[in-house]
Amino acid sequence: MRRVGPDAAEDVVSEVFAAAWRHRAKVPVPPLPWLYRTASNHVFHVWRGAGRRARLSDRVAALAEVEAVVEDPAERLVSTDQALRLMERLSPRDAEVLRLAAWEQLDIPEIAYVLGCTPSAARVRLHRARRRAEQLLAAAGTDTDGAVAPAPNRPAFVTLAEEPS
Repeated sequence: MRRVGPDAAEDVVSEVFAAAWRHRAKVPVPPLPWLYRTASNHVFHVWRGAGRRARLSDRVAALAEVEAVVEDPAERLVSTDQALRLMERLSPRDAEVLRLAAWEQLDIPEIAYVLGCTPSAARVRLHRARRRAEQLLAAAGTDTDGAVAPAPNRPAFVTLAEEPS
């Protein structure tokens, strides 16, 4: 109870004795040290779980703060349309790594896992894709309202329902 509080103490004790029952053939003759070690492991699991929940709560709170900022839907349509047009001009490999980083908010190890490569290779691919995207934006130029010139065979409008997920 001192380590995990009264709410989790009963769960830890029941897990310890369930483990002792499952492994009763392996429990040493003075069982108390084994029980303490097992209890310690379960306490660490409780602590890790509490830490994960706290981090998740912090992330949700941060997202709530970000969502509190009201954004003009028209700006979102324009920026989505610009991004889609840019993605059409990039190679499929560059577009995918940019989508994973920007739209899916994955970090380098997660991108590497999705792409089936090492984190170093994913970092290089992302860097190169960003450079190519910057070059395409610079080469395409912008008109007076800041929109990238339309891509061929692309409608001039995009609705929120068409936004990639």
